[in-house]
Amino acid sequence: MVRQKLFMPPRELLGRFTQPGDCGAIADWVQAIPSERLGVSLDMLCYGGLVASRAPSAELTTALARLNALRELRQRRPNAIVFAFSTIMRLGETVARTADLGEHALLRAYSQLLDRVERLGETEARGELEKTQRELDPERLAQYMAVRRRNHAVNRAAVELIAEGVLDHLILAQEDAAPVGIHLPEQLALSTLIEEHRVGDRVAITCGADEMTMLLLARHVTAETGLTPGIAVDLAAEGGGDVVPAFESQPLRDTILEHIHLSGARPATPADGDAILFIHTPIGAQPDIAEAPPPGQSPTLALQAETVVERVEAASSAGRLVGLADVAYCNGSDPELIGALERRHALDRMSAFAGWNTAANTLGTVISQLCVIAAAPRGRVDQAAVRRFLASRLLDDHGYQSVARREAIQHATAIGADPFCLGESSAELEAFVNRQLEPLAHRYLSSLIPDGTADAGSLRFSLPWGRLFEVEIGLGSTEIADGPKNLQ
Repeated sequence: MVRQKLFMPPRELLGRFTQPGDCGAIADWVQAIPSERLGVSLDMLCYGGLVASRAPSAELTTALARLNALRELRQRRPNAIVFAFSTIMRLGETVARTADLGEHALLRAYSQLLDRVERLGETEARGELEKTQRELDPERLAQYMAVRRRNHAVNRAAVELIAEGVLDHLILAQEDAAPVGIHLPEQLALSTLIEEHRVGDRVAITCGADEMTMLLLARHVTAETGLTPGIAVDLAAEGGGDVVPAFESQPLRDTILEHIHLSGARPATPADGDAILFIHTPIGAQPDIAEAPPPGQSPTLALQAETVVERVEAASSAGRLVGLADVAYCNGSDPELIGALERRHALDRMSAFAGWNTAANTLGTVISQLCVIAAAPRGRVDQAAVRRFLASRLLDDHGYQSVARREAIQHATAIGADPFCLGESSAELEAFVNRQLEPLAHRYLSSLIPDGTADAGSLRFSLPWGRLFEVEIGLGSTEIADGPKNLQ
């Protein structure tokens, strides 16, 4: 297997939060890239990014015309293998400041009530629907619905690209949603179109968004090697697989299987699997990490965490490739689980870990890691790179999302800054975050990279979008030149 180079667009082309990326320059870059395997975000190509896909700035005709770059690519390079994804719009809107939270919640409620009344025929919900509609700004609602119609039309056009042979594989990724909502009629319409074109083997609809580039990368790796890694799933609690996680529209076990297939892997038993995916499941409804009680005050979850870590240790001691997906909470990793891993000195027993944002985001991240490692020839895995990425996930998903972010929000509030729009307070909050994360960085790096090749003193933590919802971590060679770790 020849060592492959990963190309990513220059960062300045990708935009920043609500500022769209340069779609024309991105299209030119895609045409010029010296690679026969591509993973394309149609949101970036058509609108300028995921956040831009929720805004009305790109007209439908413009967005559709931008897809022609892929037709041109196919004509010029017929042997290229092009995997792509496009999102099905979330139920709310982008929250760019605290004042947006109310409208965001109303749009989510309206979208779900509309589906209950129109598709499910729940006439008793009509009064609540009408009340919610009166509370919404009419112009904002009209804009939201127009953007949904535009995005749905682009997703239909993406299915047509599969039928034309322009794309080799397409994921239609359902961003933040719910078990009912306006997104479900859109999904049904897309499923019908997929059936009409008989392209169901090359198009998938699943939950998630932010993890899609990683899944497509894993799919390229497995396709290149000709391997189909077997991933065995070990749920902390069988009932946990039946939970519909927050911001998602289907049970956890469905998303697990879909993401395994999307990565180019296959479900397996522990006996014949190349890797074991341990999943720390929710107990009941999945809460937000902001609702997590202090350590020691959730005995049931703590007991489950200890059991999961014991299983991880046993599998690792038996020489198995191990990944751990923490979906007990959304938007951060369970402190009880991390505490158990540290007490048992088991951080280095894993090759893959995630516990961030939605359950689908976490699952796709871990599955992709396992796939790429399992597909590599024996003895050719860069263990130092594996450890660095593992450290960055622990620092992000636990260190920042579960610990430092809560403290940073409190500090922002104390100095009168908006956590969703820091403005002139960005530098102060960034320095605060660095001070909070440095001790954790020393702990994790000493456990995972004890030879000192990743010096905690060289770490840099930044707030790339001038808000406190996400952090960017610079950790040696885990940074990729000309592109951020998360294109969205």
